[in-house]
Amino acid sequence: MGSASASDLLVRIALVTGLVAMALAAAIALQVLRLRRDRLRRQARAERFLAAWRPRVYDAALGAVPADLPPLSAEDDQTFLLLWNQVQDGLRGPPRAGLNALARRVGARTIALRRLGARGPAARLVALRTLGHFGEAEDFETVRVFLGERSPVMCLAAARALAHIDPVRAVEVVWPRLVARQDWPVAQVATMLREADGALVGDALLRSLPALAPADRRRLLPLVALLDEVRAGQAVASLLSTAEDQDSLAVALQHLRAPALLPEVVRLAAHPAWPVRTQAASALGRLGGPAERPCLVGLLSDPEWWVRYRAAQALRAGRFGGAAGLAALAPGLTDRFARDMVAHVLAEGAP
Repeated sequence: MGSASASDLLVRIALVTGLVAMALAAAIALQVLRLRRDRLRRQARAERFLAAWRPRVYDAALGAVPADLPPLSAEDDQTFLLLWNQVQDGLRGPPRAGLNALARRVGARTIALRRLGARGPAARLVALRTLGHFGEAEDFETVRVFLGERSPVMCLAAARALAHIDPVRAVEVVWPRLVARQDWPVAQVATMLREADGALVGDALLRSLPALAPADRRRLLPLVALLDEVRAGQAVASLLSTAEDQDSLAVALQHLRAPALLPEVVRLAAHPAWPVRTQAASALGRLGGPAERPCLVGLLSDPEWWVRYRAAQALRAGRFGGAAGLAALAPGLTDRFARDMVAHVLAEGAP
């Protein structure tokens, strides 16, 4: 009797469990259907909105702000800002005035300021882009707050907006953050600032280099490639004369483009660290002439393979007589490793 009761209890438990599982599965299925329905509804609404607004935004970009603007509801705010920013990003110069006039008509700046407090990062990113394109000086401090965000993406969006609002102040406030934040992509930030005023970036780099820690120097020195020739030469010269660590010197030599610094390069060709000597050989190949030829010939006998290789490659350059000039050196070389490297580089260039 007891066994039968226990069996009935197990059956009832299994039945209840099955019913609960079926109810949960049905609820999940209904939720999925509801989410799909909402997504399709939002997609259809966005398509209708874009069909009505895209031609008007394009007309505004051409300078003709339409007089008949459909109402802009709160549900369409984000779609409008995305469309407006997309067109703004593809423009340069006067057409932006028409787009800004259109955005003012619908209160886009007010919408963007409000959406800076949104929970979703996507809404805040679009809001920052919008304020940057508006370029209102009074928004500078509001946008500046976002430079302190933990997310590099949010920080970069703020930096870009600041560069549009006030290029001079943007360099002043963004540069210290760039130095301090190891997770910021240096080239991307520098490109943003350069679009605003490349000379300001160059001045900031020149001021900072002597006081930077070696690791920060190595991280920021590639920005030299974004500078004009005069400032690039000044930055490299400053580093060659003040840096003591081999990595900073090697990176500086890698970016050297000023023939006036050749005496420094010849000096560093005798540096104790082979990476520095390697980059010195490459720099001599780019910029050197007959006066630097003896230095390169001497580097063919360097103890380090890479130094000999770069020296031979440099001597094979046209400014030193090309392959024929390098081949003519071989008979007079007494060092076996130098002769082997000359033969190796000549063979690399053979058809």
